[in-house]
Amino acid sequence: MPIHKDDLARLTGPDRRQFLAVLAAAGGVFVAGRPQAFADTTVNWVGWQGYDEPLKLGSFLKDNGIALATSYINTNEEIITRLQAGGAGQVDFITIYYGHIPILVAADLVEAIDESKVPGIADIFPEFLNVEPIRKDGKLYAVPFTWGTLSMIYDPAATAKPTSWRDALKDNVKGKVAMVDDMTGLLATWAPIVVGTKTPTRLTMTELKKTNDFLIDIKKNHARTLSSSYGEAVDLFARGEVVTSAMGWDAMVGFAAAKNKVLDFVIPEEGVMVFMDTLAIPKGAPHLDLAYKMLGQCISAAGQKQIADALTQAVITKAALPMIADKNKKIYHYDNLQSEFEKARFYPFWPLEPQGDFVTHEQVQEDYQRVLKA
Repeated sequence: MPIHKDDLARLTGPDRRQFLAVLAAAGGVFVAGRPQAFADTTVNWVGWQGYDEPLKLGSFLKDNGIALATSYINTNEEIITRLQAGGAGQVDFITIYYGHIPILVAADLVEAIDESKVPGIADIFPEFLNVEPIRKDGKLYAVPFTWGTLSMIYDPAATAKPTSWRDALKDNVKGKVAMVDDMTGLLATWAPIVVGTKTPTRLTMTELKKTNDFLIDIKKNHARTLSSSYGEAVDLFARGEVVTSAMGWDAMVGFAAAKNKVLDFVIPEEGVMVFMDTLAIPKGAPHLDLAYKMLGQCISAAGQKQIADALTQAVITKAALPMIADKNKKIYHYDNLQSEFEKARFYPFWPLEPQGDFVTHEQVQEDYQRVLKA
């Protein structure tokens, strides 16, 4: 998921956050592993802060002679820009939202995955491994890493359990609705309601404008504010300024628990969007053998447990289930994924090029500016 860096910083502690700020001022690169005097191989990793933690478990880096150089991102687009600007052939490993994989494949910026070289891949839930955007012409180009739903978050002590997204528009919660600046998430949530589409990432310009007009109305007349991140929205819940949401993220329940605030989530009758973050190997990765070892470590039971515990993230492998906490299992319903996905849906990424009457990703970004400026 395009997780805002502030959300991850909230879970990793102030000392770590201050340390990363110093690193960012020095170029945003951190090297982990044995001291450089041992001449370990420097492996370049680019992705979301916190997603590198499974690689730092135990003696994995030491055992494989890896000096991990991490560059943290604020948006998925930063990875694409870096690879297009000459990063291909220099970067070994990336974490990126699954919807962006077709962009990388089309630009020949990512390697096809040799599944025989990824230990543990057979344990990945098929619901994630077989998602269309990560495959092309029978080849796999990204390995699932974590997932979640953009569900409806609410405060059970302050409001009744909602059943519909339209409950966020009722007078009794007016001005107490959390709304997060997540373009695709908001449009995927509300376009089915506003224009009746079943595929909210395939909109005509008329449908897009109508949905954004609706979002502007929510922002002006129902929401407390438009939060810049999910973590910021959790703060509003913790302070009692909001009691429900116009879109949320199931992990917010865990974020709130860390602040001694009890929140709950529901998948409304209209459904929710599923997101999935993946692991991929850029074209020409200089240390391909080590990249495959990193893939295996990230999807290992121990690696998945780490992100489940530290980041309240959902795991993608059956092997991790015996190790993760019951609270994580309660959030993500691993025992009934088929039922979960009847109302939680994967959507294709926005068209990158003109496709009939549908708007492109660039056009969506342009029109969404009206929501931000309203």
